[in-house]
Amino acid sequence: MKGDVLGIIIILIGVIFIGGMAAYCYFTSEETKVEYPYIPSIPKYSEIIFSPISSHPGKLPSEYLDLNKDYFEFPYSIKSSFADRTSVILCPSIFYITQKGENRAIKEECQQIELSQNEEKSGYVKIKLENKEEIKNSTKILAIVNITYSSNMRGLCDLYIESGYPSCIVSKNSEIKISPLISPNPIKLDRDNSFSIDLQIEKYSEKLTLNKIEVKPLETKVIIKLKDKKIEETITISEKCELEKEIQIENPKEFLRVCTLPQPKIEVKEESNGNTAFQYFQLDCQNEATKKLKICEILQKEKKTDVLKKIPIFFNISFSALQSYSYKLYIAS
Repeated sequence: MKGDVLGIIIILIGVIFIGGMAAYCYFTSEETKVEYPYIPSIPKYSEIIFSPISSHPGKLPSEYLDLNKDYFEFPYSIKSSFADRTSVILCPSIFYITQKGENRAIKEECQQIELSQNEEKSGYVKIKLENKEEIKNSTKILAIVNITYSSNMRGLCDLYIESGYPSCIVSKNSEIKISPLISPNPIKLDRDNSFSIDLQIEKYSEKLTLNKIEVKPLETKVIIKLKDKKIEETITISEKCELEKEIQIENPKEFLRVCTLPQPKIEVKEESNGNTAFQYFQLDCQNEATKKLKICEILQKEKKTDVLKKIPIFFNISFSALQSYSYKLYIAS
């Protein structure tokens, strides 16, 4: 009898032990994922190209205006090499100067065109001919196509930590050149609590408007999932930098202060039972408080400690610019 009781006790202890181990494994099992920065495409040069379709590139199929017709028209192609979708408004007109020296214009309805990267579309410029007698006696005639387009310029700069050789990659085109400036760079963590983001803008078009400026760090992140909570450790900047307002660029060169941001840190975000808590640590895996973090352990193990030496800062600048194409016309005899 005593042997049966002892056996039952041993079985119960075994069940409790196995159950405890199962519960321990359930609550302490860990799934870890590392996300390294994705570097967006930065084209060196992005452009909108408009061209009449003719045997002579860049010229009209015919330079002669036939006043026996009701319309002046010619085919065109338009292409975008921007990495982002581009909206184009194409507005044609005929401009002429009367014998009295007065400026006149016949404006036609504008066309709206949407272009993806490297997409090319074709169409027709068609302008109704009015005041033919006045045009016939004019001293100068021009076909003008104004193109206003909206798209994004991209840039990528390295913010160095403690020491390094800062550099930027920025796309440009014939209407705009933007040079981002980060100061101080390198940033000293024991001395510099913040850094500034500025833009030096060069305008080559008749009109240039900045619509939105976004600046964000490309983050390295470690995600740790436990059964009862989720922890994210991220190399980041704790504040956003976004300027969303229309800024008219009036001068050939302008300097724009965008924002000031705090120094980069390691952010630890912990979610448990519907609650979220944040902690911030200095970007230094040799620090006693920091080197126990999972992100420091993984970077050391994978030999990717270079991400502690610099942070890629991505720039996305939405803008609108005006291009104008002019073609001299002659009256057909």
